[in-house]
Amino acid sequence: MVSVIESYDESKVKELEFRINAQETRTLKAIELAYEANGSARETSALARGSQREVDAALSSVRSEVKAQVEGLNQQMKALNKAMTNPIGN
Repeated sequence: MVSVIESYDESKVKELEFRINAQETRTLKAIELAYEANGSARETSALARGSQREVDAALSSVRSEVKAQVEGLNQQMKALNKAMTNPIGN
């Protein structure tokens, strides 16, 4: 039988060390990319929330403006209806 010491091959050990280092490098790169993706996702989420607030504010403004115009038109219609049903003013 060949003993463990006699079967020891330095090139195989170096090859395994190289593979382990390469795998570690790939793993660290994957972790780095994951952190970057997470940061980008958070930034995008914040931008989306900000945009949504702006849209909500603009929509609220348009709604209140339309409501005021509708109320004004309703008042004019009431006045016109009153003038047509009672032209003398009695």
